[in-house]
Amino acid sequence: DTGEFQTFQHYFKRINLRMEERIEAALTSDNCYTFSDLLAQVRTLPPSPTADRWIAVLSAFSDARYRTFNPPLSRVAREKLQTLSLLRLSSDSTALTYGQIEGECGVSGDREVEALLIRSIQRGVLTCRIDQVNRRVFLHQKVGYTSAGCGELLERLHQWAEGNGNVMASIRDHISTATDKLSSAKAEKEEFKKSVETARASLKKEKPQREVSSSNIRKRLA
Repeated sequence: DTGEFQTFQHYFKRINLRMEERIEAALTSDNCYTFSDLLAQVRTLPPSPTADRWIAVLSAFSDARYRTFNPPLSRVAREKLQTLSLLRLSSDSTALTYGQIEGECGVSGDREVEALLIRSIQRGVLTCRIDQVNRRVFLHQKVGYTSAGCGELLERLHQWAEGNGNVMASIRDHISTATDKLSSAKAEKEEFKKSVETARASLKKEKPQREVSSSNIRKRLA
């Protein structure tokens, strides 16, 4: 029973480690710009503070909304989320003002806006023409990012995640059963230990009485 419980613990530790590595790679890679599938997989994990944190991060990246995201990010991940937010804006309109980019992408001032545009071009996700005089940008995506398409994909993946929910529920039931068995085994072990200690104490009390009885018998025989 203990071995079964430890096996489940090890299993979930391995899942969490692999998932954390995948999420970190996805957040920093220049080749990954859709996060809905990874988010759907995380939603199937048992509830925990770690899973909640992953869901919050991946939801922000999936929705491409830098402005509404609060938890801290590494510099690379933060810049990528800013690029995603820019792509979301350009999926609605190819002509954007500096003010729109500042408001949605978490940058401030012309220099930061233009630095974001340059990073996005270097990532290979868009091309643009900058009108510095009128503080306007004309964008053309190269990765085919669309907020509508991501929404449809997310819906399909949510359905897939719900289908896998039964599997995770079964695993949680096994863990609960193993935990109960382990607790029961520990209680039985403690009870047995108390019985042994009681028996030992009883033997110690009987030993002097037996010695006295043996001495009386020897006297009578003599």
